[in-house]
Amino acid sequence: MTQRRSGSSARPASPVLSGLAAEGVSVWLDGLTRSALADGSFATWVRGGAVTGAVLSAAPVLREVRARTGHPYREQIDTLARRRTAPEAIVRALFSHDARWACDLLAPVHAAADGLDGWVCVDLPQDTGRDTPSALAAAKSLARVVNRPNLLIRVPATDAGTDLVSVCAAEGIGVNAALVHSVDRYTDVLDAYWQGLEHALRTGRDLSRHVCVVTVEVADVERAVDRALARSPGGNAAGPLRGRTALALARGVYDIHERALDSGRWGALRRAGARPYRIGWSGADAERPAADLDTAGRIRHVEEIVAWRTAHLLAPGILTEVAARAAPDGDSLTGEGPTAREFRALLRQRGVAVDRLAGELTEHRVRRLRRHGDGLLAAVRETPSVRAYG
Repeated sequence: MTQRRSGSSARPASPVLSGLAAEGVSVWLDGLTRSALADGSFATWVRGGAVTGAVLSAAPVLREVRARTGHPYREQIDTLARRRTAPEAIVRALFSHDARWACDLLAPVHAAADGLDGWVCVDLPQDTGRDTPSALAAAKSLARVVNRPNLLIRVPATDAGTDLVSVCAAEGIGVNAALVHSVDRYTDVLDAYWQGLEHALRTGRDLSRHVCVVTVEVADVERAVDRALARSPGGNAAGPLRGRTALALARGVYDIHERALDSGRWGALRRAGARPYRIGWSGADAERPAADLDTAGRIRHVEEIVAWRTAHLLAPGILTEVAARAAPDGDSLTGEGPTAREFRALLRQRGVAVDRLAGELTEHRVRRLRRHGDGLLAAVRETPSVRAYG
């Protein structure tokens, strides 16, 4: 599927994005904020069919709150402050408001896709306890407050996070298992999700309402592997391996995905009403300022990583560039498991421990998410109205 390049400015309806959709690839906006909701730009992307999902997280909201005094969150913060609402509750209210708004805009997409797309992923509140029972209570609270069928609770795929994925699946809470950095961790998440579905089946629940989307951090892993290759003995000779890890990781994950869907275990769940699940490919774009984005690399990932029932999570600036300039080449993942395993073997020969890197990346990203959450809470506390009424 080679697309002609469109003009230099992005359009709500892009032949590039339409071509991706024809290949079964969705595009989700990573880093949705109230500015994009309020000025109508997100609605324009959705109506044009360019965007079919969204991710709400703390980093872009923090940048917006810090950027200017007249940010679009100010009125809600001031109103809640006058009611002497605690800063933690204000932050939750900001995200709940935006989540409802985004879910409503994507509701027609969700309906047209029969519940297989049109999702809004939202982080759990930063003040959530780290144990599974308190995290589950927070997930239930967020789902209840937002009260939309196309909401997914975003959960980091740590060891504790995979436990939460299983419990959410059992309870019928839609979940986005994020920060997956390896094939092995994807396998762990998939097993946890299925355990939750099997528990739900035993308790008589309708499995068609139980959803999990897994987000694989392909760009994070590629950057880390390329740095490791540069440091390895004979690093110059490793040049052909650089810039190939994202595609190899996607192929390895998709190979597990394909084989899982052919398994008897999934067949039993499918016959009981379980729905197909989607894999998202992420570059952690929303956590970085626009000046730090690797736009060329992310365009390459969109061009290289194409397969049915997947999604690319893209920050607004990268989405615009992809819509205007990307040239995807068609399905690149189906049947490519052996290629992925060969690439992993080559990395081992170069002394690159992918599993160790994956664990370090997950820990780093979890810490960064907490810093962003803490920063947003601090920014809300520093708002004049909160200081005046607190």
